Amino acid sequence: MHLSPELNGIELHVHLDGSLRADTLWDLAKQRQIKLPHSNLEEFRRTFKPQNPYSLTKFLSGFQWVIPILAGNKEALVRSAMEFVEDCRYRSGLCYVEARFAPHLLTGLSMDAEAVIQATLDGLQRASTEHVVQTRLILCIMRDRPETADEVLQLARKYEPHGVVGIDIAGDESHWTPQDLAPELLKIFDLARVYGVHRTVHAGEAGPAEAVHEAVFRLHAERVGHGYAVLENPIIYEQVRKAGVHFEVCPTSSIMTGAVKHNTTKKHPVHRFISDGTNFSLNTDDPLITGRWLKDELAYCETELGLSTMAIEQSKRNAVKAAFIDSAEDRELLLDHVLRQQ
Repeated sequence: MHLSPELNGIELHVHLDGSLRADTLWDLAKQRQIKLPHSNLEEFRRTFKPQNPYSLTKFLSGFQWVIPILAGNKEALVRSAMEFVEDCRYRSGLCYVEARFAPHLLTGLSMDAEAVIQATLDGLQRASTEHVVQTRLILCIMRDRPETADEVLQLARKYEPHGVVGIDIAGDESHWTPQDLAPELLKIFDLARVYGVHRTVHAGEAGPAEAVHEAVFRLHAERVGHGYAVLENPIIYEQVRKAGVHFEVCPTSSIMTGAVKHNTTKKHPVHRFISDGTNFSLNTDDPLITGRWLKDELAYCETELGLSTMAIEQSKRNAVKAAFIDSAEDRELLLDHVLRQQ
């Protein structure tokens, strides 16, 4: 694992299709002759910024423009992946990142899910070499498309040698109920554990604490994306804490999705995680929407949320230990690199 001495950031929860440059999307839309209901780039850029009152549904609405622009377009996927890595270096200062996306959302007439993954990995690998950023990929299953789960697992295993490190469940959980968990997802996450494929699950963002319990104890999640609602149920919170599960905290997006009320930043769940010694990291989620890459996110955590430098540095160490890295040697190398750079 080659690491740049100039970079020491690490991020575990960032959506590739939520990190695109608005001007690139605007340019690609014109190239593909996709008509947008916006008169100029600035107006287009504003459509990605959710307005208060916030909700997860509003937060995700901007993806209605991203998907048709990228879907089935190999050149666009490669370009977007390469620009993502460049921004990871210069806007986030990352030496290691695990990006994620749902390949089945970006298929087209001439591209199936595997071709989408191939194009994305091509772009990531090219730019990673140039910018000296260790880049890995997590494949998402959309919770409303459980029929894709089997193929996602197969592709994750096939492309593990090429940088795919795990699987995820993503999508709007605003209307979560215990009955919603599709049998296909249970089966595939059981198999993933057997095969040694790493697992993270979005839960407890718009859904209740019970969704976090489901992610950890039924889907065998090693990490939970967001998970703030777990604090609503002390019993579940203690069970999950004792299990050593890692929470991928995304502070700015937690406000913009309505998961954390905008006027309670000083009482953000991350403060409880810190005081309890809960395993967590700090992440951006979707810079296209939040307007913040990791450098800005950490500055926000310090100035607005009141996190100490010590807490932020602990989150980095936690992230290294929770990263989907199978090589003990590589993990130690990364941890030593991050510690030396602090």
